[in-house]
Amino acid sequence: MRVELKCWLHAGWSALAAALLFLTRSPCLIALGLMFVAFCAYSVFSGLSLRAMSRWATAMGCSPVDPKAHEWPWENLHLQGGSRVTQAWSGDIEGLAVTFGEIRWWGGAFAGAVVDRDNRGTFVVVGLPQTQPPMATRLPYSFIGDSPRLEHAALRDAFRIMEIPPFTVRDTVLFTVEPRQSAFEPGEVYRAVRRALLVVRLLDVGPDRPLAAAG
Repeated sequence: MRVELKCWLHAGWSALAAALLFLTRSPCLIALGLMFVAFCAYSVFSGLSLRAMSRWATAMGCSPVDPKAHEWPWENLHLQGGSRVTQAWSGDIEGLAVTFGEIRWWGGAFAGAVVDRDNRGTFVVVGLPQTQPPMATRLPYSFIGDSPRLEHAALRDAFRIMEIPPFTVRDTVLFTVEPRQSAFEPGEVYRAVRRALLVVRLLDVGPDRPLAAAG
């Protein structure tokens, strides 16, 4: 079931439950009903945010991806905890195959790449034209791998001032995971996509034509 549809179903049944509890006129049940009202409001907000995301992704030429039917590049890299993609879209952006969406993690699954042990955020996976040796950056300022591309001064400077997020390169993909700073909405996702594409440009592992600088 689509996540957006789940939000509207949650809003519907919680609103109905609240109405029934209010009819009882019992102070305790009315207090419980207020909790359902809050959950209904949260579900409506989530549904509207997802609708805006879907429209934006479609305008970008991207299509929804079934998270359960997709193999994610970090699945075999978790040393602890775990993660789950809740929604994702994929398409061609500036000549590269880009997949982005919302992810939840727990138990320090992305230790070193993010500060929080448990949180939700935005991920970006960029398909690369050629296979690359394993490389990564980790907080606060660590470079993993022996690729000379990690020695690029512009890359190191950008990571030092957090113009780019921690990233991981495996074979033909580069991916980033960033904690969500605000609602899961187009502006936040666009920022994450641009930052991931900037990493590709600074590593010089993208297509022959130069990528546009991140906005």
